Amino acid sequence: MRNRDDIPKPLKRLVRQECNFGCAICGMPIFDYDHIIPYSEVLEHKLENLILLCPNHHRTKGKQLDVERVKEAKANPFNKDKSIIGGYKLEPNRKIDITIGSNRTNKIFENGNGEYNCLWINGISFLKIHSINDWITFSMIITDGIGQTILEVDKGELMFAADVWDYKYEGSNLQLRKGQGEILLDMNLSNYEVEILRECFLHFPHKDGFLVEPDGSLLTLTNNQFRGSTSGGTFSENGFGGIGILTQTNYPTVIKP
Repeated sequence: MRNRDDIPKPLKRLVRQECNFGCAICGMPIFDYDHIIPYSEVLEHKLENLILLCPNHHRTKGKQLDVERVKEAKANPFNKDKSIIGGYKLEPNRKIDITIGSNRTNKIFENGNGEYNCLWINGISFLKIHSINDWITFSMIITDGIGQTILEVDKGELMFAADVWDYKYEGSNLQLRKGQGEILLDMNLSNYEVEILRECFLHFPHKDGFLVEPDGSLLTLTNNQFRGSTSGGTFSENGFGGIGILTQTNYPTVIKP
């Protein structure tokens, strides 16, 4: 059997632009690249056969979701006309506000392109916002309580998921639950604001990082010890991003992002 080649990055970029950085069915900003006609049959990557599908619709394709509906979405993706409320296209000022718990920072993308490290730990970006030709997308690493990665997203693409989660997307709100129980991620993504309502960002193995609590507080930990809580803070944009932590005793040679 022929080994499957990776989809070339320039082709991925065209697919993202065509689907406007979201699932073609529902617009969810976390997605997989899907071959409408399976790769095992066509043995090639072509733009006309590629589409973005969220984890929910990717799982149901060929079952509850038939191929003809996927083809319709390819021709008219959900985010095609989403440019104001609930969409991702920036207004002409190209300014986006980022809220982590109740703490705020912001970024202005002067020419509609660039990226901003919103939150980083020991030189690693755990939350990054990208502006690509005036469209907003994000990269994120979320972890469990000991710092093990449970979800990794790169410019919207789902790179790694530790299990099959329950993804819920309504309006601009995205939630990730462990089954019907614990909320692992609660965030809003719109054309003017990224808001993290609940999240765990810990760097393994020392458990340095941040916990975003439902009451809006941002808890800081180093070496698995609670170091403080911040609520209602304002973090200015700087060369190192909005909010970060570096435990130099453990990482003396790490360079800030």
